[in-house]
Amino acid sequence: MFGKTSFFDKEMKRAEKSARAFAKRNRKEAKEVEAIMNGKKKPSMDYFEDTNRNGSAGNETLQFFMGFLLLGGGLYWLLNSFTVTSGIGGFGGMYSLFGMHISGGVMLIPLLVGIGLIFFLDGKKRFIGYSVAALGLLVIVISLLSSLNFHAKYGNTLYVYVLMFGMIFAGAALLIKSTFKKKS
Repeated sequence: MFGKTSFFDKEMKRAEKSARAFAKRNRKEAKEVEAIMNGKKKPSMDYFEDTNRNGSAGNETLQFFMGFLLLGGGLYWLLNSFTVTSGIGGFGGMYSLFGMHISGGVMLIPLLVGIGLIFFLDGKKRFIGYSVAALGLLVIVISLLSSLNFHAKYGNTLYVYVLMFGMIFAGAALLIKSTFKKKS
């Protein structure tokens, strides 16, 4: 036990070596700063390695939060300027699908048949049940979306809509730029 070096001893030697390298590097930097302050040497870009090419260290973070605020504000402003109404339940629970009026119960039939086929069929034939159920769900979603009506709350001008969409696209561009920028 006393003849072998333990994990703790190895870690202490590694930390001591790291501390010596840190002190040596700091002495070198202190001499370089002193030479720059006395006018004997011009500053090199190695000294300013914590900044990016534009000269600011936290530019990506600022871009991310500005993009988030612009995108969120623009989407809130756009979505808050419309009223959504639907024709559902107005006349006997009829849904409108491509100009045809279909009752809600009839639209559920493909979905329910698909769910039944999922449990009835075995093995590789089960995809038929999934397909029919997905088609039934798609018919329901399309009929719900097609029965919605959008109305502008206020008499907004073109200038207001340009501002809304400008905020949305500028914010999205800043978010994408700051998120997917390659680190150098």
